[in-house]
Amino acid sequence: MIIDVQFNQGACPWSALSEATLVAEQSGFDTVWVLDHFSGALFGSDSMKECFTTLGALAAVTCSVNIGALVANVANRSGGLLALAAASVQEISDGRFLLGIGAGSSRDSVFAAEQHVLGHAIEPVMARRHDRVTQTIELLDEMWAHPRDAKFVGFAQTLTPIPVVIGVNSSALARLAGKHSDGVNVWARHAKRTEILATARQAAGNRPDFIMSVWAKWDDALLDPSHPERMQWHDDGVNRLVLQHSGAPDVKALAAAAQFLK
Repeated sequence: MIIDVQFNQGACPWSALSEATLVAEQSGFDTVWVLDHFSGALFGSDSMKECFTTLGALAAVTCSVNIGALVANVANRSGGLLALAAASVQEISDGRFLLGIGAGSSRDSVFAAEQHVLGHAIEPVMARRHDRVTQTIELLDEMWAHPRDAKFVGFAQTLTPIPVVIGVNSSALARLAGKHSDGVNVWARHAKRTEILATARQAAGNRPDFIMSVWAKWDDALLDPSHPERMQWHDDGVNRLVLQHSGAPDVKALAAAAQFLK
């Protein structure tokens, strides 16, 4: 099982974030992920660095660890802007970027508060939010294709493919992820985790390279492969675990993790 770490880039200054990322790289984490939010309030922070600005900076100061967005809300940017941002980070990182995308929350969700403050319209129908995910992926595929339509001449294009993972919390979105993306990510303790992962895997045609990932709050114990929950996730077909630091990164814990990762 691949082990990743996710940082809340709003919980610490850039100097601490870059230090934590370098320690994670040295310790053997496969990927460092960051959030895509406008406000840090939901995570107990008083600020939030923009997702792709942060990723570009992390790409520039690292050399081997992968970096990714988990997840970029497709309602936050047009498909074209998302394609440009992702392709830019892919170039800066020399092919080390993973793009996680999500459908966004409902208008009544606590996660919609920042959207309301900024006056962003939120599609009230879940199926239409899912449709936007599909449309976004289709545009990314068109813009990054080799060869591609002449109308995209001059638009950023990736030299190497960018894996696209969809963050999900339902079987409906998991099915979409299996059909249209390279992977799925779900909360490790979701009540329907097993069903959601099975749905994604089936829709993906049981592709061996399909990313089956779960995320959980950081817990030192979860680094141990023999942990009971790790074994349950493995039985569900999980091949990637993302451990999330919701507060400021714990550099000592990141360094100590090396004994399990190397």
